[in-house]
Formats: sequence, structure tokens, C-alpha cells
Amino acid sequence: MITEPLTGRSPGAVRPPGAGRRRGERAGAAPAGRLVAVDVLRALAVLGMVWMHFVPTGWLEPTPPGHPWPGVLEWLNGFLDTRARSVFFLLAGVSAGLMTGGARPFAGTASRRARGRIAVRAGVLLLLGLGLEQVSGTPNVITAYTGWLLFLLPWTRVRARVLFAAAGVFAVAAPVFQIARANWGQDWGFLPPVGPGAPELPQGLAVPAHPGDWPAVFQSYLFNVDTFYALPLLLAGLAIGRLDLRERAVRVRMALTGAAITAGGWAVSWLLLGPLGLGAAVDRFQQALTAPPPMPPVPPLPADGSLPELPPQPPELPPMPKVPWAQLWAMSEPGPGIAEYSALQTVWMVGVSLALLGALLLLADRRGWRRVLWPPAAMGGMALTWYVVQDVVSGRCLGQGPGGLGHAPQSLVPYALFAVAALAGSVLWRRLWRRGPLEALVHRATTAAVPRR
Repeated sequence: MITEPLTGRSPGAVRPPGAGRRRGERAGAAPAGRLVAVDVLRALAVLGMVWMHFVPTGWLEPTPPGHPWPGVLEWLNGFLDTRARSVFFLLAGVSAGLMTGGARPFAGTASRRARGRIAVRAGVLLLLGLGLEQVSGTPNVITAYTGWLLFLLPWTRVRARVLFAAAGVFAVAAPVFQIARANWGQDWGFLPPVGPGAPELPQGLAVPAHPGDWPAVFQSYLFNVDTFYALPLLLAGLAIGRLDLRERAVRVRMALTGAAITAGGWAVSWLLLGPLGLGAAVDRFQQALTAPPPMPPVPPLPADGSLPELPPQPPELPPMPKVPWAQLWAMSEPGPGIAEYSALQTVWMVGVSLALLGALLLLADRRGWRRVLWPPAAMGGMALTWYVVQDVVSGRCLGQGPGGLGHAPQSLVPYALFAVAALAGSVLWRRLWRRGPLEALVHRATTAAVPRR
């Protein structure tokens, strides 16, 4: 969600077509030195998250309830569900790395200024997230970025190798904790209470008006499921931001290493779940999750024809099945795993992101490809703006779903219209202004609070 330029010239760091020099450049010039590949990958993540929120169930018309969806759409809905936001989380770490100096981390006053701007940015995003929650009527991930950016601040002093190692530790520790949390209850002290009896907390712009609830609100922001899943991705992204992304050799190693991790992750998961037999426990767990609850016994009709007496209390639901530890190695859709419980899923997503970013950086070296990549790069440079727009659209404009839960089923048409409008609108906007509207607002707030001198 944070997007800042990488200073300095490099083959993959370009401006929009027609932009002039930095001094006296026209209003439409992008911030100098932006890496096109990072913005393109950010645009892909935004489009994936829009798909997650729109959930297309049919091509030109939404599929009626109870009917099977088209196979391609069903597969995409499952495949993009966690993976799009995983790339988004990782890119937050990449941006933090670039903002604090990239491969040559800032020191002294420059380091304090960069970290101060990240802290201010976190506060601005918190206010923006609360306002968005008020408008759209649904929770959003922007509020969680406050804690995530503050979490990254002390790590900005650490070298890339240590960051990759820390990401590996968190990649295992986070799902282990998630499984333990699911199997042995939610009462861990620092975790927010959930379920029946949990206090109702203020939402949206009501939060600033209830300071007594601030600790509980921030606790719910910081210690949710997304946070534990995001931690290793944030650290891996910060490590990637510490690499010299201007060097061709680094880009090639990123692409090859990412491809190897991606292929290796699938292979290890297949081996453990298939030939080594761990998949049986995962299958039993999935079957228990999807099994219908047992029906209560029907009392016999009285002989006099009157209605039978109903039990005073509804029957208790069966307890949730225990999460097997084999979930650590199970990939999510199209596999049987759940992303938050899988260490391999996180490692695999780091590999995918490395491979994509390395390949895009190599393509951006070529002039022809830079022109092709400019429209999605323009959209990626406005990721915050488009995330807010799609959240309002999906929360307010798509109609209520059955029982008031979520929005009504959609065809592919609203998603396609949004994607085309976002790409075209981004190109037009970035030809006139250097930053997107919300990106400019956040930039002005941070530079005003932490000026260059």
C-alpha cells in the first residue's frame, strides 16, 4: 500500500512517455527513478484483490444460486483468494526497503528522516482506512498497515541475508502459532476476543471519538489472522528491497531463484501429501469442515395429535475439528490446504514474487517492453487510490447479497469494466499529474510532517 520511488537512474527505472528532465519537468512526469517492474507487479496484485472482492460467478450473467460456476472462474476465485493479497503484503516490504535507501541503506539523518516518514505514513493510512471503513461499510486491510509499517521500522537497519533468514523463521513460526491458536482456543492474552461475548467495538470514524476503546481496536487491527500471515512476507519484501535491483545479474538471480523456489514448493507439498501419506489427515480435516451439522432427533407425535414439545435449548454444534499439523505442508487452492496454516504456501509466494519481479525487471530493460508495461505501471503507481475506489464500489455499488451478507453475485462484466477503467484512467491521470490523488495526499502529509531539512 506504500508506494515511493527508488532514487537514481537505472534501465528499469523510467518515466511515462514524454516526461522531461527532473528540473523543470512537466506536471505529468512520474517521480524520478520509479521502478516500472515494481509498479507492474503492484498493479497485478490490485487486479487480483479486485477479483477477490467482486467474485465473478458467471461470464455475462451471474450464475444462479445452486448452479455450478464456470470452471475457469471457480478456479480463479480459489487461486487468487490468498495469493493476490500475499503479493500486496510482500510489496509493502519492498517499498519500505526502497524508501530507506534500497541496496545502500540510509544512515544518520537520512535514515531517521526516512523512518520518520514511514511512521507518519502509517498514521495517515490509519485515518484513511477508518474513513474508508465509514464510507464502504466494510472492514479493510489499510488499517492493519499501521502496525505492519511500525513493525518494519527496526528491521530497516538489518541486512538482506538476515532479513531473508528472519522471513524463513516467521514463515514456519506463524502457521505453527495459527494451528496452535485454532486447536487450543483464542484466549492467549494478547489476542483480541472473538465469538459470543466479545465486546462490540466502534468502527470507522467513530473510533477517534471513543478513546477508551482504542487499545481494544488496535489490538484487533494488529493481532488478526492477516497479520500473522503477513509478517514473513513483509520481511521477505524488505529483504528484496535491500537487493541492488538495478543490477542485471541480481535480476537474473531473482528470476531463477524464484522459479526454483516455486517449483520446489509444489514438489515438496506433493511429495509429503502424496507418496508420504500426510494428505490423508488434511483430507479428513477438510471433510469434517464441509460436513453438514447433525440433525437433532425429531420427537414423536403425541397420541392426542397435539404438537410435540420442543427442547428448551437448541442442540449444541459439534466442536470444530482439530487442525492437523500436516496443514503446514498443504498448498491452498487448487490444493487442499488453508493458506494461514501453511508454511509452504508462504515460501511459495515469496518464490512466485521473486520470479515475477525478476522477470519484469529484465523486461523493463527493453525499450519496447517499457512501452507495453507503462499502462499497468501507471495503475500500480496509483495502487492506494484504486484500492479505495474498488472497496467503495464492492461495498456500496454491487447490491446486497442473500440475507444482507456481502454483495450480490456478479458476472465478469463489472470486473472487466473496472479493470479497463483503472488502466485507462491511470494512464490519463499520470500524464497530467505525477502521483495519484491519494498518493499525493499521503506524500504531502509525510513530507510536511518530516521535511527534507
